[in-house]
Amino acid sequence: MPIALIFLSVTFFALAEDFCIEEVQNPYPDSYINYVYRKNIEKALLESAHKISCKEGAKKIKAKVELLKETPIAYMPTQRVSAYNMELRLNLSLGKEDKTFNVVVPYSQPGGGVGDLPRRQAVEDAFKIIYLDILEFIKRR
Repeated sequence: MPIALIFLSVTFFALAEDFCIEEVQNPYPDSYINYVYRKNIEKALLESAHKISCKEGAKKIKAKVELLKETPIAYMPTQRVSAYNMELRLNLSLGKEDKTFNVVVPYSQPGGGVGDLPRRQAVEDAFKIIYLDILEFIKRR
């Protein structure tokens, strides 16, 4: 039995391809989205048993943020916005194929002392929603 496992694992890793993730193209001044997007692509590649390497012959992955829109959905009595819907549209290209992912997540911005944390959590929640679609897109390659 152990010999069969060794054989399968060697065969599995021999079939793994090299992928090079290019820099995330983002026209918006939000580097946290770039970071989370890249980390999710890396995670999906590794879960698909692929290698991340930019050596010659590696397939290129291009990631792009097409839309980042935050729409106010709730106000405090002082007319300050207290909640938003964050809409993200992301594009992932692998060779000649590409796929667009859309997601909308709400988040609240309570008064004082929390800074950008609720917004960052909304970005992470958005990627939790679309992660399986990203993984499926990469596995089909």
